[in-house]
Amino acid sequence: MPPSNNSSEAIQRISLKNREYAYIEDANRGVVLVEIGPKVLTLEAHLTLVTKSRMIELGTGSWCVVRNPVVRENGKVSLDDFGQARIAVGDREVRVGPQVFPLYPGEEMEGEIAAEYVLGVYDALRLRALNAFTDERSPGAPRLREAGDEWLVRGPGRYVPNASVIVVSDEKARVLKETEYCVVLNPVDRATGKIQEGRRKIISGPDVFFLEPGEALEGDVRRKHVLSEMQGLKLQALDDFSEPEEGGELRPRKAGDTWIVRGPRTYVPNERVLIHKEIVALSLGQGEGLYVRDLRSGKVSLVQGPCQFMPEAHQELHEKRLSPDAEALLGLAPPSAAPQLAAVDGKDAKAPRPAAASADRIDRTRAIVLRIEDNTAVLINDFETNHARVEFGPAKVMLRPYEDVTVLDLSGATPKRPRQLKVLMLRLGPDFATDMFEVATRDHARLRIKLSYKWQFDVEGDSEKDKAIFRVNDFIGYVCENLASRIRQVAAENDFETFHKNASVLIRRTIFGVDEAGKVRKDRLFSENQLRIIDIDIKDIAPVDDKTALKLREAIDTNIQIQLDASKQEAQAMAELKRIRSEEEKQLADISSHRKAEAERQSLIELQNKNHQLATLSHAKVEAEAQLEKARVESEEALARAEAEARASRIRTEAELERERKMSEVSLERQKRMNDLEVDRQARLAAVEADQFRQRVEALGGGENFVKAVAAQAQAAVVGGLDKVVFLPSGSNLNLFDSMQGLLGPGGRAVTADKGAGTGN
Repeated sequence: MPPSNNSSEAIQRISLKNREYAYIEDANRGVVLVEIGPKVLTLEAHLTLVTKSRMIELGTGSWCVVRNPVVRENGKVSLDDFGQARIAVGDREVRVGPQVFPLYPGEEMEGEIAAEYVLGVYDALRLRALNAFTDERSPGAPRLREAGDEWLVRGPGRYVPNASVIVVSDEKARVLKETEYCVVLNPVDRATGKIQEGRRKIISGPDVFFLEPGEALEGDVRRKHVLSEMQGLKLQALDDFSEPEEGGELRPRKAGDTWIVRGPRTYVPNERVLIHKEIVALSLGQGEGLYVRDLRSGKVSLVQGPCQFMPEAHQELHEKRLSPDAEALLGLAPPSAAPQLAAVDGKDAKAPRPAAASADRIDRTRAIVLRIEDNTAVLINDFETNHARVEFGPAKVMLRPYEDVTVLDLSGATPKRPRQLKVLMLRLGPDFATDMFEVATRDHARLRIKLSYKWQFDVEGDSEKDKAIFRVNDFIGYVCENLASRIRQVAAENDFETFHKNASVLIRRTIFGVDEAGKVRKDRLFSENQLRIIDIDIKDIAPVDDKTALKLREAIDTNIQIQLDASKQEAQAMAELKRIRSEEEKQLADISSHRKAEAERQSLIELQNKNHQLATLSHAKVEAEAQLEKARVESEEALARAEAEARASRIRTEAELERERKMSEVSLERQKRMNDLEVDRQARLAAVEADQFRQRVEALGGGENFVKAVAAQAQAAVVGGLDKVVFLPSGSNLNLFDSMQGLLGPGGRAVTADKGAGTGN
């Protein structure tokens, strides 16, 4: 803080803290002293506090620049005889932390405290020398730097500039990929550090580099030229040099030489080569072509497909130009406003064809191909050989470099007016051209005639001879005017009534002419351009004057009425004649029919008589034959009947015998089977009875009891008259009625027991 100005205090006490300093002015010696804290100052009357400040503190990695620094000897501040610090006026001193220092009187801070530069791999500093000094930190060896020199300090590392250097800017490394390269202008010689003005240097990737001070990029970073077999580069030598070819041999190049490098390859030019442009091979199909100019001779040639074309260094594509009318007709340029344009003519004027594309999109280096339509012709002029040829359609014709197409300027509209239609392709016909004009008769009557001419060109297919069809530029106007003048002449030789009445005959006779026999010819040939008029259609003949037209219409009406009346009377007469002829023919037909009918009736009667005779004879003959046939049939029938009856009797007898035999066999077989069954039954009954007898004997106890029982039963049977005796055991509950039924045979007949039955044998 500045001291108080109170003059009553002779002594002033000032306290300086740590890292504070103060400027004290000594009035007795006229100097300014520096006091550094911490301390307490007692200022006498001749001492005055000028200012008190904090010391400059530089941390680690910080630095600053001090102008007019103090002079130090053996690490200490050098003082003059008066005790004031000496300063190096105009010098600069860089002080790097960590340190704390005051600023002595005369010292000044240049700028602010800055952090030291930390440089990465892709970072650099652009420096400038303020005065000449020896750069000890230069890579390789110490290097003398002159005032104004600029250079780069590259990372990685930490950097603090010295007092003789200032930092101009931060620089970033440029990274080139493997597919990139660049051109450096005014490159710096790394050995000497000198700039090579006007020279070029190629740096090809992959690489990382810094632009040295004074260097500049030519354009921007470029991609390496990866060329396919369809690509190439047009190069030019900027200086004399030699380069290796594919075989390994060196080929010298002179300054200004141009050549083509073709793929497939990856190409990076050297510093002595300038790339003019990239060339792509053009694929030409069938019916396509290119116009190519030879830069050495100036001659233009036509390259036709199919092929792959890549121009040489001495060649360039040539833009072919035709006449404005031809380009408009071919769609190579916008059509002009007037007259109208058409590619093919033969009729009245019509709208032009629209342009295929805008003029800025048309590739004029491509060969112009004429698509000639059927029944048309085109005249092509070659200005290199001064020769012309005619091409007939349908065809596709490719124009050579010095060829152009003839455009015809034709008349159009009705009546015909000149210069109405521009034609590229001439129609050969047959076609029509309609014209209308006025004529004046001998009695000064004016008529307006509208005619349609049917025409065609006579061509032989010979290009030289057929050039005559293009001999008359406006053939429509020429023909129409020529024929109109002839018709005007014949009209002037006849009065109105004669000309109007015989107009068709007079006009045809005038146009076609007559032969030696006095007959009108069928056509007329214009030998000038081989145009032939083959027919005339008179569309209209009308008077120009209204009164004449009215009288003509009245006369025409009267003539028409007369013609109608005459036609009516003639028709009536013809009808009456037809009626009379029909009646006569009818009568004749009736007589003829009656005569034919009588003759036919007589023939019919004769035929009927003949038929009756033939019928009678035929009937008698048929009757006799029928009787004879009847007798024969009856006898044959009786014979057949007798034979049939005999056969039937024999068959019945044989059948009866066979039946008797079969019945006998069946009866015998049945009896045999019955006998067998009876034998079997009797055997079984005997067995049953034997078994029963045995059981009765056993039931009766056998012996005497059995004999008694048998005797009693036998006696009873004899008394009762029984033929068969059944012996029952005593106490048996046998139903005698059923047993009696069993003793009877079939049909209720009694079965006689065997004689041995009563004995049980």
